[in-house]
Amino acid sequence: MKKLNLLFVFCICALSLGGSFVNNDSAHIVLEANTKRILKGENIDKKLLVASTAKILTAITVIENYDLDEKLCVNKADTISIGSKVYLKENELITRRDLLYALILRSANDAASVLSNNDDQSFIRLMNETAKKIGMHNSTFENSSGLDEREYNLSTAYDMALLGAYASQNETFTSIASSHIYKCKTDISSYVFINKHKLVKENDDFIWGKTGFTKKSSRILLSNYKKDNMDLIIVTINDSDDWNNHKKLASNLEEYSFVTLYKKGVYDTKLDIEYYLFIEEDIVIPVLENEFEDISICFILKNNSAQLKVYYFDVLIMKKSIEVYYKNTFDPDLLLNVIL
Repeated sequence: MKKLNLLFVFCICALSLGGSFVNNDSAHIVLEANTKRILKGENIDKKLLVASTAKILTAITVIENYDLDEKLCVNKADTISIGSKVYLKENELITRRDLLYALILRSANDAASVLSNNDDQSFIRLMNETAKKIGMHNSTFENSSGLDEREYNLSTAYDMALLGAYASQNETFTSIASSHIYKCKTDISSYVFINKHKLVKENDDFIWGKTGFTKKSSRILLSNYKKDNMDLIIVTINDSDDWNNHKKLASNLEEYSFVTLYKKGVYDTKLDIEYYLFIEEDIVIPVLENEFEDISICFILKNNSAQLKVYYFDVLIMKKSIEVYYKNTFDPDLLLNVIL
């Protein structure tokens, strides 16, 4: 196999991903979930409305912070939610777990309302804190449902792909989101929730996904597709033919090979800078044979962290945060390697 022809560029600068909110633009991305390599994409950093795909973040926020088997009481404000819903009844007792199935499989806005205590600000704040933890630095969420009549949930194709990759690592979430059908009973009702994501029901390689639509956002679709060694998150925003395009975007994966850029460890750049780079885990990237000689790497240093950026020609295909150590506080005998 050919070796990657890597160009190492070290620069110290402020990092800004930019991206202004445009209401009607389209965007798409295919992200390899484990390596975070961008395989395909357009307008990936443009801030757009994300409609009900925001419910993925709502679900992760609930799963990570609350007892899923606790029963919640549906109130009147929940029942009058507009848009997609499962018609929960006032004073009905239902577990968070059952509500999560309604939220993800049926995109139920009444379930989102109950889970978030009718969009209580403490819950919305927790959603945004969770987004920042994931690395969604170009996203702002103002409600748990994705409705955009009064508030706006703004994100980017790249950020939503990061969210999808993060969610795919959560067994509770994937168990819920990959279900084709779910039945449950409350103290007064019985429900059957059928998954709206038709590719999940039609093709075993599509593991889970989430639909979204409002008049302002148009059609949005997120899918998790796994085949062989590839684990893809596919996001399309404002795509009228999204079902077919997700199948097309998931094709031709067999030609990729996985290459290790760096082994985990602490690295010295041998340049006149005051940092060591700490790579917490092996950095691996899927690469096509004809890409090898045209890949370059840039480390952007900022305060106590660095960002690794990998380019194919001038197209960004991976970005990853790297921890750094000041040289005067770290034992150089622990260095594993040198970046020339």
